[in-house]
Amino acid sequence: MITRRQFAAGVAAASSVTAMRRLSALTGAYPSQAVAPDTFEVGLELYSLRREMADDLPGTLLGVRAMGFREVEVPGYYGLTAAEFRKALDRAALQASALVVQWDELEKGIGPIANDLAILGASWAILPWIPHGDRFELADAQRAATRMNEWAAGLEKDGCHFAYHPHGYEFQPAPHGTLFDVLASKTDAAVSFEMDTFWIAWPGQDCVSLLNKYPHRFRLLHLKDLKKGAGPGNLSGTAPDEDSVAVGDGVIPWAEVLSAARRQGCEKYYIEDESPDAPKQIPRSLEFLGSLQF
Repeated sequence: MITRRQFAAGVAAASSVTAMRRLSALTGAYPSQAVAPDTFEVGLELYSLRREMADDLPGTLLGVRAMGFREVEVPGYYGLTAAEFRKALDRAALQASALVVQWDELEKGIGPIANDLAILGASWAILPWIPHGDRFELADAQRAATRMNEWAAGLEKDGCHFAYHPHGYEFQPAPHGTLFDVLASKTDAAVSFEMDTFWIAWPGQDCVSLLNKYPHRFRLLHLKDLKKGAGPGNLSGTAPDEDSVAVGDGVIPWAEVLSAARRQGCEKYYIEDESPDAPKQIPRSLEFLGSLQF
């Protein structure tokens, strides 16, 4: 586990004047500075710092802002209420734009979720997992598509959006492609997807091909790299945390992916780093993205 001292060192590395100027177009830390055509604003999925959040939530959020982020995706409240978590974000000058919501929560009703989104000031509800047995089956995909259509329609009535985040097990073969193709074809346009580049590459899929195949469906993107030599072809939906490396250190062809994501209408980008070394790797990911041309 990364210590507070190591986390602080990572923040300091990203908070130097030179680094912050290079990151400004990505994070909006210097909003008066012009944004180049090949840049975009990137947020942080707070799950990346789940260990640090559990240990010191206020300090970690301040550290996230010190790195230059101003937008975050919220994986949970770490024992707080939505209102208390919103106050913690406000104190750190952070804005929540998406909230991860589990299947069981959605089954209980859209009302509480829409209420939490309103409290947070977020507009996206993200489903991260479809319950299934040892293997994801066609019946699981068909059932999920039906429920996701209902949830997306309900959230849209409250001015919110719904997206599903694949984790790799959806790429089991199906009669006409994969079970992800079933999910995409059986869901309405109101159901969006959040592409996690790691979880596309891990089962042996191609991010660019998938983005091009389903234009305007992937409206959110997790920027996460896969260690060279790890995977591919694993359809379990699980992977060692250590196989998550800094953006630019792995196998993802970032210029091609980001170009395709922009063309097909991606709206939200978040770094997510599942590694125990995430506090060290996140500044390096920002440095790489700040230098990338696409």
